[in-house]
Amino acid sequence: MFKLTLRTPSAVPLELDGVTPERVARQSALEVAKLPVQHGNRTEPLGEFFTVGPRTHPKADLQFAGDTRTVKGIGAGMTGGFVYVENSVGMHAGARMTGGTLVIDGGAADWLGAEMRGGAIEVRGNAGNQVGAAYRGSRRGMCGGSILLRSSAGDELGLLMRRGVIVVQRDCGEFAGASMIAGTIAVFGGTGPRLGAGMKRGTILAAREPALPASFRLACEYRPSVLHLLNGEIGRLGSALRFPTHAARCFRGDLLTGGRGEVLVPA
Repeated sequence: MFKLTLRTPSAVPLELDGVTPERVARQSALEVAKLPVQHGNRTEPLGEFFTVGPRTHPKADLQFAGDTRTVKGIGAGMTGGFVYVENSVGMHAGARMTGGTLVIDGGAADWLGAEMRGGAIEVRGNAGNQVGAAYRGSRRGMCGGSILLRSSAGDELGLLMRRGVIVVQRDCGEFAGASMIAGTIAVFGGTGPRLGAGMKRGTILAAREPALPASFRLACEYRPSVLHLLNGEIGRLGSALRFPTHAARCFRGDLLTGGRGEVLVPA
């Protein structure tokens, strides 16, 4: 439908909550340019900052171009459609989305996919902290959908995650999977300290030896058949990496919160 090109980067963040494919589907370019966006403490028309034109990406319902590193909330709350971003994005991209696809060709700041309920996010650069996490004071983080990070992630990946899949092709920071309630996290690089701290249920795949809290215990070494299913899901998301299926060590924890979560590490 439309390509939104940011003319000049702004030192004051722009917030685009509500500018989604379903909202612009039946609007003209002039109507899209009049949509309200938040610029600091003021509400301004989108056309003050973006040039609205026809898309150049063949699949995109909304395409973002220009230096969008300080643009917040791209794809936030979307329920369907395809959003493509040519460069990096600011905070809260894809937050609380329930459907559709968000592809970011650069990196992403903090709170990517926070509390999302469905849909798919792919980031081809690095992501910040709190990917798929719960906002402060909330009891549930990501509750569905998928996030594929083709590079690294920061701290608190999947904090309070309840359902869904997060795949990180490189490294992640500390407290990944902290207080997980359910869901699956796969990290193919290194993991930071306190992996899975406070997790109640759920599965974390760690391709390298993790730094687990002292409240985790080695339960067994076995060949879990579920790994074939998980690898199939990882492949469906578009990742070429696979978790070894010959044997895995299963660590149970966090014993301080019931000990029903599992961390699988190649044997």
